[in-house]
Amino acid sequence: MHPGLKRYLKSFSIVIAASLAIAVLAVYLLSQRRLRHDYEVSVPLAPPRAALAAEGAQLARSRGCADCHGQDFGGKLVLDKMPFARLVGTNLTHEPGKSNPAREHERFYRALHHGVDMQSRPLLMMPSAEFTHLSAHEIEALSAYLAGLPYVRRTPPASAMGPLGRALLVGGKLQGFLSAEAIDHARPAVAAAPPLGTIAYGEHAAQLCTGCHRSDFGGGPMSHGGPSAPPAANLTPDASGLGAWSEVDFVAAMRTGKRPDGSDIDSAFMPWRAVGQASDQELHSIWLYLRARPAIARTTRTVQ
Repeated sequence: MHPGLKRYLKSFSIVIAASLAIAVLAVYLLSQRRLRHDYEVSVPLAPPRAALAAEGAQLARSRGCADCHGQDFGGKLVLDKMPFARLVGTNLTHEPGKSNPAREHERFYRALHHGVDMQSRPLLMMPSAEFTHLSAHEIEALSAYLAGLPYVRRTPPASAMGPLGRALLVGGKLQGFLSAEAIDHARPAVAAAPPLGTIAYGEHAAQLCTGCHRSDFGGGPMSHGGPSAPPAANLTPDASGLGAWSEVDFVAAMRTGKRPDGSDIDSAFMPWRAVGQASDQELHSIWLYLRARPAIARTTRTVQ
């Protein structure tokens, strides 16, 4: 090999290696800035009222908390796909003699309303952008329920982002992964939810659906479901959505996981088992709200 060409190839290799190193460092620093951002929220709270535990149990069932935190709420490994990410639902039970009820209430409020931990840093893949609409009363009820559960002696590993996950985050491919970025932290939780059986309550409860079905409820590609995720269904009263459905069809779909035509709703992406545990009045309210939405002609998948 010609000496000049050899020197050129060596210099070129050094430049490429240096460029890659700079790119990796830039991805790490930019992602770290977002992952370690301090949202400076302050929410001093009193211990939750034990009398609200039964209401909290119903909320925990219908909001699907066990899907990520385990049936015993002792924590669960949700996703282990390094170099993308490791996502873990934390242990929500209280260790006797060590847990402070008021501090645990604050921890749950921070997670649900702000999407941050006790250090005010963002939680990974916690659907707080949807849960932030819970009322202060509902959050207290959930806290009361969790405070009364048996302690589970389990310490799940911490959630973490791998290099691929960090690169996707910086590249804008993980919309919704850090819910804290999408929340108005200056807005306090409303004191209480609207009355059951109303369109207003349906709007309140249906906010949990917006993470997949979008804020207009017209459905489409899910931002956080990965390449294998089917598009979320159109929930508006258009012919391409729920236009031909009745309330009986809707409730049956949420309770059985089957559409009116007999096809199955994929529970890997649509938590119908959790939603189906909502009360008749809750599902009626959600139905009223969805029927009152503007119809959007957007074909996403077969829904009838």
